[in-house]
Amino acid sequence: MKLQHKAWGLVLATVGLLTLIAIWVSGQSVSATFSEMEQNRAAIESERARRVLDQQREVFTANAKDYAYWSDTVAFLAGQNDGYVKENFTTDNMATLRISEVLLVDLQGAAKAGVRLNEADDLVPMHEARAQLLASLSQPVLDDASGDTVVRTYHAESGALYLIAIAAVRADAKTGTAPQGAMAMVRKFDEKELVAFSRVLMHPVELTLEAHHHADTTSYLVLEDDASAKGHAVIMDQLGVPVAELIVSLDRDLHQQGQSMARAAAWAVAATGLLMGALLVWLLDKFLLRRLQTMHDDLKLITDQGASGSGLVHVVGKDELTALAQGLNRLLERVRSDAAEQIALHDRQEALHMQLMQSQKTEALGRFTSGIAHDFNNSLAAIGGWMRLADEDLDKDHPSHEALQQALKATRYANGLMRQLLAFSRQSAPRLEDLRVCHLIEETRMLLASGLLQTCEMVVTCPESVVWVRADMTQMQQVLVNLMMNASDAMGGAGKIRLSVEQRTFPLGADEVVPEGAAALMPGRYVCMTVTDEGPGIAPEHINRVFDPFFTTKTVGKGTGLGLSVAHGIMARHNGAIGVSSRLGSGTSMHLYLPECLAPAMAAGAAGDSTGKSGNVLRLLFVDDDQLVRHAWGALLERLGWVVTRARDGEEGWSLFQQSQHPWDLVLTDLSMPKLDGIGLAQRIRATRSPPPIVLMSGNVSIEDAAHLTQTDFAAVLHKPVDADQLNEVLKDAVAFTG
Repeated sequence: MKLQHKAWGLVLATVGLLTLIAIWVSGQSVSATFSEMEQNRAAIESERARRVLDQQREVFTANAKDYAYWSDTVAFLAGQNDGYVKENFTTDNMATLRISEVLLVDLQGAAKAGVRLNEADDLVPMHEARAQLLASLSQPVLDDASGDTVVRTYHAESGALYLIAIAAVRADAKTGTAPQGAMAMVRKFDEKELVAFSRVLMHPVELTLEAHHHADTTSYLVLEDDASAKGHAVIMDQLGVPVAELIVSLDRDLHQQGQSMARAAAWAVAATGLLMGALLVWLLDKFLLRRLQTMHDDLKLITDQGASGSGLVHVVGKDELTALAQGLNRLLERVRSDAAEQIALHDRQEALHMQLMQSQKTEALGRFTSGIAHDFNNSLAAIGGWMRLADEDLDKDHPSHEALQQALKATRYANGLMRQLLAFSRQSAPRLEDLRVCHLIEETRMLLASGLLQTCEMVVTCPESVVWVRADMTQMQQVLVNLMMNASDAMGGAGKIRLSVEQRTFPLGADEVVPEGAAALMPGRYVCMTVTDEGPGIAPEHINRVFDPFFTTKTVGKGTGLGLSVAHGIMARHNGAIGVSSRLGSGTSMHLYLPECLAPAMAAGAAGDSTGKSGNVLRLLFVDDDQLVRHAWGALLERLGWVVTRARDGEEGWSLFQQSQHPWDLVLTDLSMPKLDGIGLAQRIRATRSPPPIVLMSGNVSIEDAAHLTQTDFAAVLHKPVDADQLNEVLKDAVAFTG
């Protein structure tokens, strides 16, 4: 077989094998991801069903307490109001409040009166067995001298589920009043209740009294077929015994989407592999194999001619094969010397070529990262502005107030990630600020609360005193999240992850052992954060390589080996350190050391309104080419008291500036805009008579450029997205300084 055909076969076989492996890996990854999403969705819907049922029970319990604390109820148990039950528990009243049965018990546990609403909506006496059951359940209420005990439970009987609420009957609703008896109310969770329950959940819901106890969870998923599944939520009584299960019917759209995506990914990978294989074969044949075949034919001809022959190897092109051909032509003169020279030249060219390629890749990646971060910063600024407006429109006790606060925190975290991308592209530096360690840990805990640690339990131990460090919030959260997820992976997603904080002073005494990672620290007081897992530990031969880039002991697809190396670089930039200690079978501890700083002084005074010295409202020209940013932040500034005029680029801003009949108090502009950028607009405005102060707000300006711009054309430079209060304060300071 010719070399040409062997090379074709080898290339095609290699590409085919790699393609099959890629198809299998992508299919497994997509299937596993969508399966996990389906499980999470079932758990959420099942838990929601149980919470809604618990809420109905709590409302029902509140009704029972209202009747129990009524003075007429106390009088009835004292024998002073014989018509109490007939007057207060009529058919209409019980139907309206959805009460199936009512029982009044005296202080000795004896039933005083009991009625129930039968199937024909008539009031009849309560069954003796049910009265005995409710009287026994009322005993904890009667035994509590404070009268604060309330029994809330579920009971299954005769193929039906009942909600039971028992409260103490007492003369005074205040805490600590002794009970005079107990009132028990029962609601039957029948088919009518189940239909209304399904409408609330927006999913078909079934009820079964064949409850199964699961030690590790109170909800589970049962797959019916490829199109449907059942989410089971276990309902337990006051003793924790399962009495029933709510079954939520769910579709399996995620499963079907996962299968479709896996098939699409397989076809895409197969097509890519086929195209790459054909391209490689063509390139190999055109630029290498054919030329080698020509050289082989020339050499064979020269050999046949012998030493006296005049044949030459044809020289074509200007690459390494050409140099080889020239060397062959000088074979009789300088065989060894020419061969060595060609090899050395080849090596030097390859090294320079690799260096040039790496430099070009890094430069291109930096430009790409900068552009993405700039566009994303604009979106973050708009999102943050609209959320701030929505938060201000809501009362502090509104249910969505806390959700908006958490969303604003998430945008600030995303802003920090964008700063890291800009720092990578050499356009932004880390932002250091005074941080409370306990606050940093709590914010990190909230980031991990979405299930990133699977079922692991996070145990935090912090000192009672307030501890401060100076660090970049986002980068430190990145380090802690990475360490926590590594610990969770090491334990298979189950176990305890301990995070402890302590203060230490270095250097230590002569008789003290220097902890891992702290040997190179400068003298001073440090905060040590230690993350400890209960995993299998790290092998001794790997312990010294954990911080090397791309080193990982995880399986393919589980990690890149960059997390700890990035964490090591972050700690070094914070004048801190990171260390690791581990023993096989005893878990692993990661130690973070940060220099401790003094608590920052509290800022005195509060920000005023956006008015000038004379009390007049200030006029602001806002120039930004991003419509979302322009509308969101314009509305926010107007709410803060500014009179805002918007412009979509520098040319329109300059036109509005010239046409205004009244002087402008301030100009707020973006940097990168079509037609006329922020710097050009600032230069035109500064060339006018009595120019107003100009503030630059951009998501694509480095700290070095910001320092230069504030010395030339701008009163201040802000990095998007910026906090609304900070923006308002900077704008007012600029106006006040100019005035």
